[in-house]
Amino acid sequence: MHDFFLLRRQRHQKKMMKYMRYVLNDHFVLVCLFLVGGLAFYYSNLLKALPSDFPWSLPIVGGVWWLILPFGKLATLVEPADMTFLLPKEKEMGGYLSRGLRYSLGFPLVIELLICGALLPLVVLAKQVSFINFFFYLLMLWGLKIGNLRIQRLACYQKTNEQTQRLFILWFITSGAVIFISLYGAAWIGTILATAAVFGFFAVTKENDRLLDWSKMIDQENARLHRIYQFINLFTDVPEIEAKVRRRKYLDGLLSRISFKHENTYLYLFARGALRGAEFGGLFFRLLIVGGVLLFSLNDFRFIVGVSLLFIYLIGFQMIPLYSQFDYISATQLYPVSNKLKRASLQQLMAILLFAAAIIFTLCSLVQLSIVESLVLLVLLLIEIGLFAWFYLPTRIKKMED
Repeated sequence: MHDFFLLRRQRHQKKMMKYMRYVLNDHFVLVCLFLVGGLAFYYSNLLKALPSDFPWSLPIVGGVWWLILPFGKLATLVEPADMTFLLPKEKEMGGYLSRGLRYSLGFPLVIELLICGALLPLVVLAKQVSFINFFFYLLMLWGLKIGNLRIQRLACYQKTNEQTQRLFILWFITSGAVIFISLYGAAWIGTILATAAVFGFFAVTKENDRLLDWSKMIDQENARLHRIYQFINLFTDVPEIEAKVRRRKYLDGLLSRISFKHENTYLYLFARGALRGAEFGGLFFRLLIVGGVLLFSLNDFRFIVGVSLLFIYLIGFQMIPLYSQFDYISATQLYPVSNKLKRASLQQLMAILLFAAAIIFTLCSLVQLSIVESLVLLVLLLIEIGLFAWFYLPTRIKKMED
């Protein structure tokens, strides 16, 4: 079963790496660098402004560490067919699940490493501790996460629902106590307590010859993968995620403004696809919400302009594939429309959507900026929309048609 799990893991990682090429594209990396740089700048200024006796430092750190611990599910990599074909190997599945547990530690360790490192300055501000304590805190969080994954492993077996529910509550309370003891006491004490808790959870989560609950285990793995695919689907099509078309009758008033003319054929189709399709409509509204929230939190005119310009570009760029969305339906083949009208329709729709986004971003900026600065922002956004819709977009469409 060791080689079998390695084969499953290798196949899973190969599939994820294929999708990562689309997720970690230049635009996403640019946004991440921009956001991380901006957040680091404001976080640094915040730390300098906080007094040395700030009383909420340790409660904030402890609360955040406590809340991030449940992140990261047990990766079993099981498939529906395993219920039949792996049933003769059920006695050997214990070793398989243990390898899955070790594999599942990777993602939580990265998250805990980043969060622990980011919040350590608050601990230093409150306690004036040395940097070596960072490793004690990290080992403590990692140990507590091992206990969580061990309970999830027990949940894969039959007749363990009540036991695992009690153990999850006990683990959550124990984790909170260990975290705050380490913060208000010595960091190494938290590491020792976390190690003792791990051994305790290993002792109470023995399977004792229980049978696997295959249906539950497969459903949990499918749910875990579905969450991953939902994130990837923000950047590219994922066959495992079936796009849903929603009626959204409340938006019919917007579509009714498009007159039924030959030259508006694609304008209607594009607008309908953008409003009803989960792929493009979801992308538009998610980027709009994220951009609006960021603008609420920024108070520097330069950063607000940069974030607004960046998100207008991202919204427009993500909507470009809408151009080929209807190429393979029979209606557009039986009732052809010239490419010139098709390009003009997408340009018109893109200008309308980006203008709406620009208005919303400008209204969000009014929380931190003056009216004059907001008007300057709106003018800059309108210039960007014009350049995008009538210069950049035709170039991209020409490449798609070649």
